[in-house]
Amino acid sequence: MAEQISQSELASASDTFYAALADALDGDATAMVDQWSQADDVCYLGPMGDLIVGGDAVQESWEQFAATHLGGKVTESELHFVGSGDIGIVTGWEKGVGHRGLDEPINIRATSTYRREGGVLKMIGHHTDLIVM
Repeated sequence: MAEQISQSELASASDTFYAALADALDGDATAMVDQWSQADDVCYLGPMGDLIVGGDAVQESWEQFAATHLGGKVTESELHFVGSGDIGIVTGWEKGVGHRGLDEPINIRATSTYRREGGVLKMIGHHTDLIVM
């Protein structure tokens, strides 16, 4: 049986995700694409409302997002970690400020799901609240 994903592994994966998100906000999707599994079963339900399924489609989505150079900053808070076998879940808040075209700060509930693949935690799902403009 595989070693259970620990809270510290999930915290590290979450830190990596939010650092990659900062890069994507600044126009570089490389780290974000690397964070995600390339498997066909991954899904991303982001704050704009689209359900994106499959590694290739998720990669394309993040590359398109980065090309917008949205800017601003997103910080995570009140994170809760659950690991079971090769799957780990992180829930909490994403708080955004300073994005082009948005006057008010945004507060988004988010759930990230990770799977151990080849000894590395890869994101297989990210689900956030919908931002209605």
